[in-house]
Order: sequence, then structure tokens, then C-alpha cells
Amino acid sequence: MNNIVKMKEKTPFISIIVPVYNVEKFLEQCIDSIVNQKYKNFEVILIDDGSTDNSGIICDKYSEKYSYIRVFHKNNSGLGLTRNYGMEHASGEYVMFVDSDDFLGPMCLKKLIAPLIQGKYDTVIGGYTRIDDTGKISLRKNYKPNSFFGKEVKENVMEKMLGNLPKKNDSIKMSVWNNLYSLELIKRNKLHFVSERKYISEDIVWDLDYFQYSESVKIVSSAEYYYRFNPDSLSHKYWPNKFELYVVLYSYLLKKVKQNNLSEDSINRLKKQFFINVRSSISQEKNNGFYKGLNTIRKICKNSMLKEAIQSYPIDKLDKKQRIFLKLIQKRMALILLLIFKLGLEK
Repeated sequence: MNNIVKMKEKTPFISIIVPVYNVEKFLEQCIDSIVNQKYKNFEVILIDDGSTDNSGIICDKYSEKYSYIRVFHKNNSGLGLTRNYGMEHASGEYVMFVDSDDFLGPMCLKKLIAPLIQGKYDTVIGGYTRIDDTGKISLRKNYKPNSFFGKEVKENVMEKMLGNLPKKNDSIKMSVWNNLYSLELIKRNKLHFVSERKYISEDIVWDLDYFQYSESVKIVSSAEYYYRFNPDSLSHKYWPNKFELYVVLYSYLLKKVKQNNLSEDSINRLKKQFFINVRSSISQEKNNGFYKGLNTIRKICKNSMLKEAIQSYPIDKLDKKQRIFLKLIQKRMALILLLIFKLGLEK
């Protein structure tokens, strides 16, 4: 007689938090993709962050149709603080964040949940597929499946979210979507998002705060999250103080890295990402008028924090174009930098 009792599979309850702001063009596709998930044990929290288009009306329509969709309307406060608002109303074991102009493949939740059926993890991380406004795929990122516990989380997840090594592209995207986060861990450690109006990338700040407490992470091979590349987002349009915001972010993250006793490699990862952000800041000056752009690049080249970061970084390990870019900054060759980007020679 077989006396082995088959245990009932766990089906964790998930809170899907969707901040909504003036996204009527894509919102229905986003919500429909959640409704049509193969995994069904979830709630949806739609937070209308003071939309001035029909987004709020669309949210209400779905709430009336589906009992597991809840809608909140509030004054505009930005993405990070709206996610906090959603977490305050979440009742799931895990939370997932979905941006309202993105959408999910039908197996997205099921693939993220799969490891939780058999084991206990406080976090699950998936990959993504990048698309443009027309839905055309430009990049599909599948991570190699892996599990990390205890100190391994800092070494193999937290550090890699800071960016790539000088000679190795092994980073994990510092985004919060297509991940499952333990709500119990969040509440126990009183975690919250900072405003993107204070730090230009609230996601990486969240990741560093969260993963310092994480004890078990499962990375799954899934690109079922469709991330819509938005050329009008903060990181892709002209902002007069973009470089200053990146300096504030870099300074903050550098302190966090040291507080968490992360490795020297993590500092180099952070610096390399800082250089990428500096590149973005200089690149935008090609459209800012010749003399205005030139003066802004001159100021960037003189920045003491940037100078220190370059001086202490193993530049010789970078490829030729990256080395030249940093050396031009070191030598304060603002005119050459401006011309390189105006002529498209950086590509």
C-alpha cells in the first residue's frame, strides 16, 4: 500500500499594482493582458494618479466588470509614491508591479509562480521583452535560471543590478516589473519607493533597499513581460538638469553600496552605469543649440565627482570607444565631444 500523501500545491495570492497616469492609448491592452493570465489567484490594484485623460474612466469600467480589480483615484504624486499607495492596499503574499503602458504574455504570472509551488523564495525575477509603440520587438531578455540564498543574493543579484563589469555584460536589469516581491518582507522592513522627482531612477534605489533583506531569490527564464520603450520618458528626452540628477543618484547609490559592504566589483559596476548616464546627458546636448550645449558639456567635464570616478576606474579594460569617451572628458575636450554626438560618430 502506498502511504505517501501528495501535498496540495500552494497557489500564492498575488497583488498586481498598476499605477495609471494619462495612458488611455495603452491601458486597455495592459489590463486585458492581466485579466487573461493563465494563473488566476490574484488581485489587481489600479491607481489613477490624477489622470487628465480617460484613464480613470477606463479603470472604473474594468472595476465594475471584474470583482478582483480595485480602483483608487488620487492626486498626482508620481510613479514611486503611487506604487507605495498600492502597497498600502495590497493583501497578497507577493506584489508585482506593472507599468500601465506595458502588457503581459498569458503565461507571465504562471512562470513567475512556478518556483513558489515547490519551494519557498521571498523573490522571483523574470526577464522581459522590449517593444516600441507599435508593438515591434527590439530586444528579448531571458535570464539563465538560478537560485540564490543568504549572502549569495547580495553577490549575484544585488550587485549585478548596479550595472555591468568593465569587460562583462552580466547585469540584471534594475527594474521592478516582472518580479514577485514578498509583501511580508516589505512591511517588516518598512520599505517604500522614493520619488523619481528626487532620484532619477527610483527602481534601483528600491532594489538596493529591498535586496539587502532578501534571503532567497529565484531567477526564471521568462520574457513574458512586454516593456514599452517610451522615447518621452525622463531618461530619453531633454532635461536641463539631467546630469545633476544622475550625480545625485550616483552619490546616493555609492553610499548605499558602502553601507552594505558590497565588493569592489559592485563599485565598478556602479561607475560604469554612471558613465552610461553621463553619456546620455552629453548626448542630449546635440539638440540644445551649439553654444548652450558646449557650455553644458564643459560644466559636466569639470564635475569633481565624475573626475574622481574616471580616475579610479580601470579604463584600460573598456572597449576603444568607451575609453576614448572617458579620456575626452578627462581632458575637458567639450567641443570634440559635442561634435562627435552631433555628427553621430559615437555609434
